[in-house]
Amino acid sequence: MPSSPTGLCRDCSSRAINGTPYCAKHQTNNNAAESSRLYDHYRKDDPVRKLYRCHRWTATRTKVLRRDILCVSCGHRAATEADHILSARLVIDNFGLEEFYNPDRCQGLCHACHSSKTALECGWTGRKGTRLEILTNRSNTTVVCGPAGSGKTTFVANNKKPDDLVWDYDVVMQEITGLPLHEGLPNAVGSVLAKRDAFIESTAYSTHHVWIIVANPKAVIVKMLTDAGANLIAMDTPEDVCLQRLRERFKAEVQCSA
Repeated sequence: MPSSPTGLCRDCSSRAINGTPYCAKHQTNNNAAESSRLYDHYRKDDPVRKLYRCHRWTATRTKVLRRDILCVSCGHRAATEADHILSARLVIDNFGLEEFYNPDRCQGLCHACHSSKTALECGWTGRKGTRLEILTNRSNTTVVCGPAGSGKTTFVANNKKPDDLVWDYDVVMQEITGLPLHEGLPNAVGSVLAKRDAFIESTAYSTHHVWIIVANPKAVIVKMLTDAGANLIAMDTPEDVCLQRLRERFKAEVQCSA
């Protein structure tokens, strides 16, 4: 008995491959659709995502959005998403399930800022390490770079004015993880970079001078800032001095925790 004829491809007038909606040329569309279906299936069964559907999270979300009326990141759109400042998986893995529901570990974001932050945390921005594209004039900004122990934070503290604005990678890492200074979580880098991007956007037209403290002078964001007119200061502290400072810092931290 002859088989029934196949239909036409959804993307052209060619005959579709039997059992599929596409011809050989457009079969990749079918593969993409299948990948999307599997991804949605995974998201549905993801145990962490299931936590967002419980009544306890609804109560946490309500508290966060009542507290943060405007988006914490951009500051001018209404907050519609209760976002974990440190990604939810890291919160659960490092601090326990109870902290997942802690409103103090969350912030209110608009949909656009929440999507951008998620892209950074999940690595969707690739090797750029930033979601920012084009920066306007940043002559109000000084970027201070250098390895650990080079004295970046001390330099800024000695040169900034009382009303200057400062963003320090180590300080932000401490704030969002609750861990001691200089002891961060490697997987929390995306969350820290999202905070940095939000800070850079929020200070674009600031009348106060802006200081940004980072380690790598070759980072994409550093080039973007300097191309936009930011001043760059690279600490040239000798390596042996940096190592000695790190040893002294480690000893001091051990003594404080003893």
